[in-house]
Amino acid sequence: MTKKILITKSKVELMGIKNLLDSEGIENFEINNVDPGFAGVFGDYELKVNEKDFEKAREIIKQFQSE
Repeated sequence: MTKKILITKSKVELMGIKNLLDSEGIENFEINNVDPGFAGVFGDYELKVNEKDFEKAREIIKQFQSE
């Protein structure tokens, strides 16, 4: 079972957090809900992690966003 850990309109933010989670060995899954005709305007990106990694991932993201 996976849990949603992040919703963002920024592909740059998404990739930064994905790389950070990857480096910590946390498997993550990207869902692209962005309308390709209106990139950055309509839709967003979601990032999910396995339920067992949710708390660790949340702390890593919280630390990343506060820096």
